Amino acid sequence: MNQYWLIGVAAAALVLAVVSLIAIARLQSALKAQTSNARWLQARMERIENEQGSIESALAGLGRHMDGFDKKLVQQAKQMEHVQTRFESVTASDSTERGFEHALRLSAQGRVTLQELVDDFGLSESEAQLLLRINQPNAGTRAG
Repeated sequence: MNQYWLIGVAAAALVLAVVSLIAIARLQSALKAQTSNARWLQARMERIENEQGSIESALAGLGRHMDGFDKKLVQQAKQMEHVQTRFESVTASDSTERGFEHALRLSAQGRVTLQELVDDFGLSESEAQLLLRINQPNAGTRAG
């Protein structure tokens, strides 16, 4: 009987060992599958991060481009305001006042000569010289 009992224990141990080996093989297979999934997910995350970096870079470039447009729009708005102000000042005041204000503005901008002040705005030569000397100290005697 001892011998049968020993064979039974050995058989049970063998069955237990085979079941354990099968369980270990299944666990290893599941672990390999999980490792493979983890690698795939890691590669996917890296691709997404790279794409995100590219998108961020493109957005930064677009932002700089838009800033340039904003600056140009502000410049154009200032120019339009300047033109509108000049137009209103030319059309709104009487001819003497308008002429003198216009002459004063042009001389301050350095865009008029002595002869133009005399001929176009009806200033005397001494008035024109004084206006140019005040606004353009180095060009007071410019004759056109």
